[in-house]
Amino acid sequence: MSAMQDLATLPGGSTIFVDTIIFDLHYRGKSAECDRFLKRIAAGEVTAYVNTQVLSDLIHKLMLADAYNQGMITSRGAEKLRQAFNGDKTLAAKLVHSHEHFKNTLGMGLQIRLVSKGVLLESRIHRQNEALLTGDSLHLETMRRLGVLDIATEDNDFSKVTGINVWSPYDVIP
Repeated sequence: MSAMQDLATLPGGSTIFVDTIIFDLHYRGKSAECDRFLKRIAAGEVTAYVNTQVLSDLIHKLMLADAYNQGMITSRGAEKLRQAFNGDKTLAAKLVHSHEHFKNTLGMGLQIRLVSKGVLLESRIHRQNEALLTGDSLHLETMRRLGVLDIATEDNDFSKVTGINVWSPYDVIP
């Protein structure tokens, strides 16, 4: 079992995998630690990896947050957004903030890895041995292939994985 360490204390020069929640907390203004961490990545102080699963999840979360902030939906749920779009297809074009945030994320110097056929197949071992959900197992397999032992996340499920270091923001606003 890995204890979750304070993300603010991650040493400079570290190489780390970044889970979607870190970006989500940053864009929703829920963690100053996440803000500082992402600035460290952009400044080249930390080498950060993500996979295409993280980016796909991020686009989804950004769209929900954008629609919620604009009053298109009353809660951040995919079904609510689907209903809103079915009622008025022009709403999708109004989600410009989510696209801008996503472009900013891509411009911060992240190292992006594809979720390949091999990652999809080999991630099964992490679902079985570590009892991880699909996305988390893809992240762990991506990390294994890269030789990365550190992950930035707020997901407690990673703390049960032996052999990795889990870095989490300690200042999250509920």
